[in-house]
Amino acid sequence: MKVSLRNLRRRVGKHRQEEALEKSVTKSRKILPSDPVRFCVEWLGYEPFEYMWPFLRDRGHFVANVQARQTGKTFNGMAKLLYLAFRYPGSLILVTAPKYDQVKNIAFKALAEHLKRLQTGDPAFFRYAVGERNVLRTVIRFRNGSQILAESPIPETIRGHTAKVIYLMECNFIREDEDLYTSVLFTLNTTNGYLYAESTPWNTDSVFYKMFHDPAYDQFSRHRVLYTEAMPPQGPLSPEVVEMIEKQLAGDPARWKREMLCEWTEDLNVWLPTSLITLAQDSALDYLDYDVGPRGEFYLGADFGKHVDYSVVAVVERLHGHLYLRHLHRFPLETSYGAVIGYMKRLQDRWRTVNAVYADKTGVGDYIVEDMERGGLRNVTGVNFTDQSKEAMATCLKEKMRSAVCPSCGWRGYVDGEEEAWMTVCPEGCFNEEGNRVGLRPLLHIPFDPDLFHELNLERYELSKSGKLLFNHPQGTNDDRFWSLALAVYAADQVPPPSKPIARTI
Repeated sequence: MKVSLRNLRRRVGKHRQEEALEKSVTKSRKILPSDPVRFCVEWLGYEPFEYMWPFLRDRGHFVANVQARQTGKTFNGMAKLLYLAFRYPGSLILVTAPKYDQVKNIAFKALAEHLKRLQTGDPAFFRYAVGERNVLRTVIRFRNGSQILAESPIPETIRGHTAKVIYLMECNFIREDEDLYTSVLFTLNTTNGYLYAESTPWNTDSVFYKMFHDPAYDQFSRHRVLYTEAMPPQGPLSPEVVEMIEKQLAGDPARWKREMLCEWTEDLNVWLPTSLITLAQDSALDYLDYDVGPRGEFYLGADFGKHVDYSVVAVVERLHGHLYLRHLHRFPLETSYGAVIGYMKRLQDRWRTVNAVYADKTGVGDYIVEDMERGGLRNVTGVNFTDQSKEAMATCLKEKMRSAVCPSCGWRGYVDGEEEAWMTVCPEGCFNEEGNRVGLRPLLHIPFDPDLFHELNLERYELSKSGKLLFNHPQGTNDDRFWSLALAVYAADQVPPPSKPIARTI
């Protein structure tokens, strides 16, 4: 009896609180504006820059948005999702990106900032419409039944939902974009839903590129914002920082065009094309901290630099015939060789087992290898960067990226065969349990890392008169990540695995 009476009192108290809250909200007369720009001003407490108005006011069900870096495409995109969550009660809104952590750390951070301003402007309405307990890192629930959910960029996962809105962050970098796009269409089919795709340009062999250039995608409304439109007083970009970036990218005009002018560029004389890099991306893969102490079959590559070039350490793991980039660290300029060696020593002590350490000794001589061995590093091999050795390492890296296997039937081959399009699904026609074609798995897996992607893409090559490949990178750029990864992959290719498998702890 006492328990029942206590529960009754709680219910009555809760009901009274809800009545008081509803009266408070009624007094505030919150009516959703018909204009999303007004919604941003009146509800979220910020005024979007004028170049964002066309996107925010776009009523189209299929919208593609390409913008220069730091011009607010995701920030404003999340504001629009909040508007739709209020406009369509009971709706499910999905947000995905090439890497799941991007959704949590970028998209949901922006959502939380918007809701914080909503709470500051009208605390009573915020409690009535959302509530602090309903704002989480991967899901936001609304009292009207709507929710915004973070999701992985896996076609089967997306297909499992019935969504009103799907938002694709950095769409041009999503690996299985064709399959994902098909899944999105099926997901939105019964809700007459909305698809928003945003990105900076990357590869032309992609759905995002087709949204802007293929007549078959003419149902998309398209928005483009160059960096020039976001300069003061029209936008938030700093002229001084933009000028500095332009100078630093003078040797890499393709990246400047992609990230600031929103232009797709051709892969001319590049060793690793953008599409090949995208296919090697693994959305489930994250870098491991050097101090975590995992067990496995690891191979370390170290490219030394000091004044102009950076020192970079890369670690790959060999697992079931595949290589996974587990760690990548670039040291600041002027870092001493001793500090780099100490870092590698601690890593080798913590990571069991590092089967081989391949280190660049060009320009510093054999003493660097001797210092490493005196410092306690084991299984060290010094590599002089000659035209011959660079060709061998770069070729090994590319072969691991273009070689692929079907996890269903075991087919092995290359993703860049004789066909014009890159091959991403099994040519034998394998299907998974969901009825989708089985995707090929490249032998090298790399995490989503735009800085690594751009550096892999800038390495150029030319054929000498003697028939040898000569490698270079544009003046003013760095290729240290490229060569540290090439060293690690080459080490895994040259050093045989141990006879007894190592138990993994990752």
